[in-house]
Amino acid sequence: MTKVKWLLRILFVTLFLLAVTYIVTIESERYESKSITLLKDLSKKQTVNLSEMLLGQGSSTMQDSKVLELYIRSNEMFSYIDSRFDLTKHYISDELDFAQRLYPDSNIPYFRANKQHIIEKYNQDLHVVYDDPSGTLELTFVHTDPKIAQSILQSIIKRSEEIINQFAKENAQIALRFIEKQRQEKRKLFVEAIKKLIDYQNSHHTIDPSLDVERKITILTELETELVKSEVEYATKLKTFNPNSREVKMLKENIRNIRASIARVKKQLSGTKQGKELNANVFEFQLLKSDMEFAKEVYRQTLINQEEVKIEVAQKAKHLIVVAKPTLADDYTYPNKLWDVFTILVVLLFIYSIVSTIIGIIHNHQD
Repeated sequence: MTKVKWLLRILFVTLFLLAVTYIVTIESERYESKSITLLKDLSKKQTVNLSEMLLGQGSSTMQDSKVLELYIRSNEMFSYIDSRFDLTKHYISDELDFAQRLYPDSNIPYFRANKQHIIEKYNQDLHVVYDDPSGTLELTFVHTDPKIAQSILQSIIKRSEEIINQFAKENAQIALRFIEKQRQEKRKLFVEAIKKLIDYQNSHHTIDPSLDVERKITILTELETELVKSEVEYATKLKTFNPNSREVKMLKENIRNIRASIARVKKQLSGTKQGKELNANVFEFQLLKSDMEFAKEVYRQTLINQEEVKIEVAQKAKHLIVVAKPTLADDYTYPNKLWDVFTILVVLLFIYSIVSTIIGIIHNHQD
């Protein structure tokens, strides 16, 4: 039993020394560059929607930041960075120690340098954290060369701003094509409404039937005013002239003609066939005019929307503001040698105690 314990102790001490040797002398020292960015959409006011907060829905800026985070981690972004800094070569080179690098001809699947594992390595070196209260994205990249880590982070930020505006412009282009189709349809409806109105005016030989009604009302008012004047004059002359005199008879005849004219105009404006036809014409004309005005307003609003979308396509609406520029590390960040050695010691002691306990239990059962 004592011999087994000594062998166990020697084994765990050897493992500890090997682990410490790897951490202290072999493990690649990697440098971290860190930056903080803020995505701003300058095409609209940055407002907080109360319903979105209550329902747990993120703002458009938060959604854009999340989409940007996915893009930064994507194969497309890796390909862009790889073309500039040759990360694939870096991950299979001796810049990384034997435990961290990948091997083109490895028989162990975990260490095989295929595309999937290379992109996984890229994402292990890349850290993207979205901070909800401030709406900022914290970006971190780790590399064996501090200047390359900083340059990679700068390239990621530059490319991210380009791509987020590209996404916005592509969406705006889709909206522009849709609204152009709508504009053509609304213009066609507007033109048709104008043609119907003009056809009506031509067929009824009028600019506006309501103007005819207004004209008749004006005539009626003038006739009624003239009637009152004539009746007053007639009553006055009866006091001084013979009723059978030529002047009085002419005035009486004039009053009768005025009354007849008033009655005729009132019939045209009221319940006679001609009056009903006039009212129907006014109603039909006003309906056509309203349709034309509505089509005009819809077409006008479509043109406004089209111009707004054109501005969105043309402008650089979204900006990735660099709150803190990518840092240049003056000392390595990984590995944290003291912490890693302490962690290995604790883990090995824990495993050693468990194994020792198991061996002791087995020995006691044998006795």
